[in-house]
Amino acid sequence: MNFSTSTKTRILLGIIYLGFISLGLPDGALGIGWPLMRLDFGVPIHYAGFILFITLPLSALSSLMSAHLGEKFGVGKVAFASALLTSFSLLGISTVKSYWGLILFSIGLGIGQGAVDALLNAYVAKHYNARHMSWLHGCWAVGATIGPALMTRVISTSGVWSMGYLSLGSAQLGIALILFLSLGFWLHDDPETRNKQKTRSAFDMRMLFGMALFFLYVGAELSIGLWSNSYLIEKMGLAASVSGYLVALYYGSIMVGRFLSGFVAVRLGNRGLIRLGLIIVSGGLLLMFVAEDVVFLRLGMIMMGLGLAPLYPAMMHETPRRFKEDLATRLIGYQVGIAYGGGMIITAGLGFLFNVFDLSIFYPLVLAVVVLMIVLSEIYNVKTPSIGNGH
Repeated sequence: MNFSTSTKTRILLGIIYLGFISLGLPDGALGIGWPLMRLDFGVPIHYAGFILFITLPLSALSSLMSAHLGEKFGVGKVAFASALLTSFSLLGISTVKSYWGLILFSIGLGIGQGAVDALLNAYVAKHYNARHMSWLHGCWAVGATIGPALMTRVISTSGVWSMGYLSLGSAQLGIALILFLSLGFWLHDDPETRNKQKTRSAFDMRMLFGMALFFLYVGAELSIGLWSNSYLIEKMGLAASVSGYLVALYYGSIMVGRFLSGFVAVRLGNRGLIRLGLIIVSGGLLLMFVAEDVVFLRLGMIMMGLGLAPLYPAMMHETPRRFKEDLATRLIGYQVGIAYGGGMIITAGLGFLFNVFDLSIFYPLVLAVVVLMIVLSEIYNVKTPSIGNGH
């Protein structure tokens, strides 16, 4: 069947959205399952951080290799292979009986997520406007909302965390099949574009600000997603079903916030969205620290999710407007790679601090990370006036 170029472009965008849903599915699962998993494995709470030391460096490495993989095999094939590897890893985790088995299958999980993340971000930042970048990451949040919600539902009904991973792995396998069937719809850069990308400019030291912001952002987002469930159960005394619902509400707020921000992204601009988001998430973190009632905890979770929602897509989409094309393409890969590093170091570092002190320091420390982001973001804006590149 022959399709027009515009039809292929629309189908391609839908496929990219689907790829980001699959990318988000596993992200909140460990935080929900960990209170039960660590009891089955007989390990302390901070061992969840070691899993991140496995998955995130591998994701960072594969994201740094993404440009080469995309040029050699095509974005569609890389996306399919990533989804397939992720599905097998999730299904494998559902069968493990020890902590070491979890580590083994986490290797595939890490490799499967990094390359497709960087490739799809770079493609959308280059070819689509800010609205589609927001909606792309809204699709990630759809997956990240479905993941913990499904895990919570399965654990509440069966009391077995492994059934949750089985469900997630099955869903991911279905998405991988769709990606395979749609390989013929993916578009490729022409030879002239590929030759232009091979001409590289020198590294610009201002790029370090962008990398630092992504390092801090993902560290904050993943920390909230991973440790909030343990905080709510162990410090606030909530039932697992209630705490799991609140974590799903956090991811759901990210999802809703990203779709909503897509409608105002062009009007407010990326930098305006970033400022607004940082203010809202700061308020949410303060509320979580002082809240003693589920109503205020719910509001805090919503504020954190809504505040974080526009940050990643807006920062990513602004990259080609800060630097010329060849630098921007490289920086997007670096930002995705360093983002995984921030998720690993900050999230695991907090786990070690909880082991030394306790979980009561959680939200104040994440707030400190966000305040640092505010400072760096404003300095970055001054140093990189918009050059109006891209859509």
